[in-house]
Amino acid sequence: MKRNNNEGSIFYNKARHKWNAQYKIKENGKIKLKTKSFKNKKDAEDFLDTIMYERDAKKYLKNHGINLIAFMKSRALTKISSNNISKAQYTRICNTIKNIESSEISKIAVNKIKDIEIQRYLNTLIEIYSNSSISKIYGELRQTFEYLYNLGFIKVNPMLGVIKPKSMKKCEKRRAMTLDEEKKFLKYLKSVTITECKYKNVFLIQLFMGLRIGEVLALNIDDIDFESNIVRVNKTLTVNENGKIICGNKPKTEAGFRNISINSKIIKDLKLQIQFVKGNKLNLLFPNKNNKFTDARKVNKKLVETLKELGITGISTHSLRHTFATRCAESGMQDVVLMEIMGHYNIDVTKKIYIDVQENFQQKEFKKIERYLKKVVL
Repeated sequence: MKRNNNEGSIFYNKARHKWNAQYKIKENGKIKLKTKSFKNKKDAEDFLDTIMYERDAKKYLKNHGINLIAFMKSRALTKISSNNISKAQYTRICNTIKNIESSEISKIAVNKIKDIEIQRYLNTLIEIYSNSSISKIYGELRQTFEYLYNLGFIKVNPMLGVIKPKSMKKCEKRRAMTLDEEKKFLKYLKSVTITECKYKNVFLIQLFMGLRIGEVLALNIDDIDFESNIVRVNKTLTVNENGKIICGNKPKTEAGFRNISINSKIIKDLKLQIQFVKGNKLNLLFPNKNNKFTDARKVNKKLVETLKELGITGISTHSLRHTFATRCAESGMQDVVLMEIMGHYNIDVTKKIYIDVQENFQQKEFKKIERYLKKVVL
């Protein structure tokens, strides 16, 4: 299906079962024909609209307008193809765009969207989404319109008059295991084999080393170095925009690249894990039954079921990481050291979110203050 005024063409590729957007572009003084494939016709049309728009913004806006979602998707593709974002970040952006796609503003050309329309849309989110999700949506819209304005594609940035709303959803505070809960769980893990609890060593690594669940499940056998007694954390599992589990080539953040000392309590368990899975095609430490990546959701489900039998509730795989950080804080570990172990780029994240010092430890520390005050001022 050819479009007017040299605006490219869209056609269905029967062999690949894909819709293709084809267009011409000037590179190094030469005209080249480019083709990009999509799952459906609308995505192909939206992409082609954006390409034509970027080629001559003012002219295309005047004749057609440009769809907000098409533009946002195009920007996300540009970011990942230029290596400015990771696969995991690209997936998060695509999921955010999907949320915006259901709104009324998604049907309006970018040069006609008003601040009141954006505000009205954002206000509908307060009963549905958390503050974190609202911030992602607000942030993506803000970046998009700033880009459009800075390049002169729109005359007024509508986001200037928009206020980010606050969620009405109750924020559930993550908690660490209590000491008694952790003792009970560790006693159980030490009593079972890998066959009886296939995620046993996933849980042990989180409790004794504080890795994110995606980092644990992305570990290769070669990442375990018993000579240096470290685990090398250099990648993570995530889910792409189509719901498929993929392995990124780096952790969640740049600070996520780290070597973590193996706790002596679990060295034997890790050696048994390696023997148990040796020979799988991807060389994974925790492959699924098909020797592919393990779904973190299944691991979390199994954890919840196991803990329920032990009389423990309100704990997820992320809580195990939280528990590790809390035990480190209780032991007196310096914040900066814990920040590096946890793979955080900011010490405030470590202190604010992951540390939940137990009451008995708080009481002990308070006794120190009492003794000191009695000595110097009382």
